[in-house]
Amino acid sequence: MKPPIKPIAWMMAVVLAMVGCGKKSSQPATERLQQSFGKADAATKQNIAQVHTAFQAGDYTGALAVMDRVVATQSIDAAQKQAVDALILQTRQAAQRDPKLNTPELYKATEDLMLRVHGEN
Repeated sequence: MKPPIKPIAWMMAVVLAMVGCGKKSSQPATERLQQSFGKADAATKQNIAQVHTAFQAGDYTGALAVMDRVVATQSIDAAQKQAVDALILQTRQAAQRDPKLNTPELYKATEDLMLRVHGEN
C-alpha cells in the first residue's frame, strides 16, 4: 500500500500542473512578478526587485524567502498569485536541471510560500 500523499505535495502538484497547463510563457517569472506588483507601494517593489536579483543570481531559496515575506504582509490578487506560481515553477525546473539545487532549504522555502499563497487545502 502506498503512503498517503502529504497535502503540500498534492497542492504543489496541482498548482504546478495548473501553471504548466496554461498558455506557455517565455517571460521569466521575475518579470511577471514585477509587472503584477507594478502598482504596489515602494517597499513592496523593492522586495520584488530583491526577488529578481536573488533569482537571477541562482539564489532560489533566498528569492522564495523574500517573496514569502511579501505575501505575508499583504493580500495578493489572482494575477500576483499566478506570478508567484510561475516563480515556484521556474524554481522547481531549475532544481530538476541541477539536482544540487534541490536542498531541504529550497523545499522548505517552496512549501512555506505555497502554503502562504494557497493555504492548507
